Amino acid sequence: MSPSSLRSISVESNRRSWQKKSQLVDGLGGEYTVFTHDISHTGMSLFADRQYKAGQLCKVNVPVFVGSSLRHFKFNCRVVFSSLSGMKGFRTNLEFLEVTPENKTLIQSVMAK
Repeated sequence: MSPSSLRSISVESNRRSWQKKSQLVDGLGGEYTVFTHDISHTGMSLFADRQYKAGQLCKVNVPVFVGSSLRHFKFNCRVVFSSLSGMKGFRTNLEFLEVTPENKTLIQSVMAK
């Protein structure tokens, strides 16, 4: 699974394409590599090698270059659904539980593109 193979999937008009190799930390502290697919003001979707249960809480750590420095943005989320999407893995939609002012600024900049 690679970010480039995920670009062909359409993105709804209220979401923006946003491919980033990230880390998902589940409620038990397990860390897994995932690939974000898109983002909106209320959540994000990603592709993972495993399925997550609806309602499960998690954190997604996303590395983003801000200017010339790499920053790690942390999102507290709840799984809305997770279903197998062919060879891409499990497409998982997440709802943001709380959005810090810093994360809100990041989301707004992505949505403005």
